[in-house]
Amino acid sequence: MISHSDGTRNSCGRNARARGLHSSGSTCRGFSLLELLVSMAVLVVIAGGVISMISYNEQTFARTEQQSDMYENVRAVAELMAQEIGQAGFVDLPTGTASPTLSAAAAVGAQTVAVSSTTSMYAGEILLVDAGALEEPVTIASLTSTSITITGTFANHHGPGTVIHAIGVSPNGIVSPSSNATTSAGVSCVTSPNGVTYTITDGSTCSVLNLWGDLNSDGTLVYVRYTCNTPTTPGPTNTPGTLTRSVTTITPGGTTVSTAQTLLSTLIQNPPSTAPTPCFQFDISTQQITVGSSTKTYYMVANVGLTISVQTLKPDLMTGQYLTMTKSFLDLSPRNILAGYEQAYWGDASRLQDQPPNVALY
Repeated sequence: MISHSDGTRNSCGRNARARGLHSSGSTCRGFSLLELLVSMAVLVVIAGGVISMISYNEQTFARTEQQSDMYENVRAVAELMAQEIGQAGFVDLPTGTASPTLSAAAAVGAQTVAVSSTTSMYAGEILLVDAGALEEPVTIASLTSTSITITGTFANHHGPGTVIHAIGVSPNGIVSPSSNATTSAGVSCVTSPNGVTYTITDGSTCSVLNLWGDLNSDGTLVYVRYTCNTPTTPGPTNTPGTLTRSVTTITPGGTTVSTAQTLLSTLIQNPPSTAPTPCFQFDISTQQITVGSSTKTYYMVANVGLTISVQTLKPDLMTGQYLTMTKSFLDLSPRNILAGYEQAYWGDASRLQDQPPNVALY
């Protein structure tokens, strides 16, 4: 047993002899400085690898999440637009307890008659008055926003409380653009199978989509405007553009569009950079319908295309660049307008509705 100058004994040797072993200096020695440094270096390398893997996975997850957010936002907008484009042009009045009725008797002939409500009524609209054998179409000649009366010509007598309907479809539910509508780069957004030319002073454009109708099937006519405000420079940008939507309830004489709400705030210019694809594209069809002694030409939007490009809200952690995505929806079908087109094709204009006069003023 080894004794030290302080009177202590080497327990390593004592324990070894207690176990019947021969002790040596090497068995009692600790880690050398070199061994300790090597061990620490190995731990640092392993820890660095683990941290690097965790960081990579976090960056990959963040990139996937940003891409998913871009896709979900664009898809939500496309679904909303598809629903409203499909419903565009549908004309109806409130139903149930809110269904309008005649407040006083209507005699035969042209006259002004009071009604319980003028909600979703407008000059030029075809009403269906009464039911059964007495049901007749009556075109509203005029109405005002200050009185609950309509002016029209009646072929039958109708008593107070007579129910009024207005089921129909307008071929102009999507406000047509002019045939020469183009982008700032001169790219046309209108396709006409028969090369028709016409002039609309305040219609839809390559960056503005205007539509109207009973879009929610609740008897309320609304005017909806989608506007693409894209940057003038191509590629990702720190100041992206917006896609906005305004919803305005159509009322007699109304000319003011409601405040727009932002649907997307990450728009960038569509490719290619030399001649960007228009945000909205339109297929126009025409049909001439003869009603009585007059012939009217309808310009119908038979199909709407949507192309939008977006970027992520923040730069990608891996590359430091904004991620981008371009999506095209080229077959947003206006089913009600197509139904009106078919109806017009077969010469039946009994349920074709004109657009409200103030639609061109919004």
